[in-house]
Order: sequence, then structure tokens, then C-alpha cells
Amino acid sequence: MSLEERLGRAWLRHPVVAFFRHRRLITFYAQLHALIRAGIALPTAFTQLTQYAPDATMAKGLAAVARDVRGGDTLGDAMRKHGSLFDDANVELIAFAEEAGRLEPICASVVSHLEKVQAQRWQAVLGALWPMYLGAGFVFVGPLLGVAQQVKTASSVGALYLSGLFSSLGTAALLLTVVLVAPFFIAAIGKEVAWDRLKWRLPLVSAPMRQLAASRFVLGLGLATASGMEAVRSLRLAVKATSSPSLQGELPRVEAKLRGGSTLTEAVGALDLLDRSSLGTLAVAETTGTLDETLERMSRELQESSLRATRLLILLVTALVAGVLLVKIVSGMLGVLFGPVKQLYDAAGSGNLDG
Repeated sequence: MSLEERLGRAWLRHPVVAFFRHRRLITFYAQLHALIRAGIALPTAFTQLTQYAPDATMAKGLAAVARDVRGGDTLGDAMRKHGSLFDDANVELIAFAEEAGRLEPICASVVSHLEKVQAQRWQAVLGALWPMYLGAGFVFVGPLLGVAQQVKTASSVGALYLSGLFSSLGTAALLLTVVLVAPFFIAAIGKEVAWDRLKWRLPLVSAPMRQLAASRFVLGLGLATASGMEAVRSLRLAVKATSSPSLQGELPRVEAKLRGGSTLTEAVGALDLLDRSSLGTLAVAETTGTLDETLERMSRELQESSLRATRLLILLVTALVAGVLLVKIVSGMLGVLFGPVKQLYDAAGSGNLDG
């Protein structure tokens, strides 16, 4: 995979980018569904979608898809060429829908699925408001803690506060920049799989990451099985829905296990993603033929778990930023309090202490 493709996929998977571009994806798939339902041919549909694309990049990609479809490519193949515009899981589903002749109902399912994912993201954002308030408090109120210890004249209060505020803002901006830019740097050096595996082993980060991946996995698996996709492709779509490079690296082994006669539950268990209780529920559903209903229920339960995990992860990031700022403020206050004492001690030791 080229550097441009790696960066494009990193951009697509970045949480901030995904949050803001998700509404555009919902609009695109909703418009595509309406055009297909009206019987409009795919090349014509994509030409019309290109005219009202939300930005130049999307318009260029949709125009290329229209050209490829006219040239004889399937819709799935044409969309796969633009991995920075369309996520792998939905492209996999669209390709299956085209093969099965069920493009219209499955497009409707994709829209419903994307709306559920966006609702989940909004819940996570709303749940993260308190940690964000905490971080903002440290940034804007924290500098006041040092003003009283340093002020010499009334006119210096404002200058001292602004100095502390700019220092806190600079530290917070640096830390947030590192967090936001890190995925692109990791993609540029080709270490996404290694970094993903490391995240799964970190004590405080692994639980939230696992819950988020499990929620997306079950949502994708439920969408695939409800659409009539066979087991191997359903599993592939569900793994791609997690956006986890390390899990996707396990796909050939897990697919081979499923083709070798293992049950879906056994193959899912080989991913080491769901806990034993969830695997037991999945096994019972597979045995009793209630997979669709069970996956729908599991997806709701895992959504709640992933929401709590996301809040915890955001709280940890906020605590990191606040902790660095707090250490910086406290160290400044200690310097102000004990600086004169140290100066007197040094002066006494050198014999320069005035009478």
C-alpha cells in the first residue's frame, strides 16, 4: 500500500474526521438509495450525485466511480478504488448487494446502520462534556492559582494571568496536537498494525478499545447477516467495520478456520474480541436460529458498554492534559514559595548574607 493510500485510510479512520464526515456519508447513501429505488441507472445516479457533492474531493471520487461503472466495473470494485472516501465495511456490503440483486434494500440498511453509529458517536461526545469542562477549567482557571503568589503590584495581576494562560494553552495545544497527529505519523511510517496491537495491551487503554471494537463488530455482523450475506463474508465485513488493522490481519486465519468447518462462534472466538458471556450468547443464537435478533440485542448492549468505555478513554486523555498542567502550576507555585528561602540559604552558605 502506498504512502498516499495509508494516509488516506488514516484520515478516514481518525475519530475527529469520522465524526464530522459521517453526516456526509449518510446523505450520500440516502441519496443513492433514493435514486436506485427510482430505477435510475448507476452511472446516471453517480453523475447526479457528483453535481451536488459536498466538496471537491467527494465530487472527484464520485465522478471517477461513474466513469469506472460505465467502463464495465461493478459498483463495489469502483468504490474500492477510493478507500479514502468509502469505508471498507460498507463497500463490502454494497458489492454483495450488487451480486445478490438487492442493492435497494441493502442501501436502506446501510443508511440505518450509519445513523446508529452516528447516534453512538453523539452519545460519546455528550458523555465527554464533563471531562472537557474539567480540562478547560485547568487551562483557564489554573493560572489564577499562581497569581496570588507572584503578584507585586495590582497592575501586574493581568499580565501574570495572561502569561500563565498562554503557557497553559500552549501546553494543552501541544498535547492535543500530539494526540490528533499521531495516527497520521504512525500511518506514514507503516506501523499501524504494531501500534494497534500495542493499544490492545496497554492496561488503561485496552478495555475501551476492545469495547469499541466489539460494538462495531457486532453492529457490522448483524447488518451483514440480516442482509443475507454468507458467513465468511459476514465475518469479513464485521472485522472491517472495527477499523482495527491488527484484527484485519487475523482475517485470513479466521476465514480459513470458518471454511474448515468451524462454527461462526468458534471463528469469532479466535479473534479474541468478545468475552465468554457474549460468545455464549452468540453460540446459543447460532444453534437456535435466532442470530439476527440476538445480534440486534447484543449490539445495543455493547453500544452502552462502548459508550462507557469511550467516556473513560476521554476522561483519561483529559486527566493526562489536566495532570501535566497541574504539575506545571504546582511547580511554579513551589518555585515562588521556596525560591526566596533557597536564595537566603545560598547567601548564608556563601557568607554574603547581610547583617
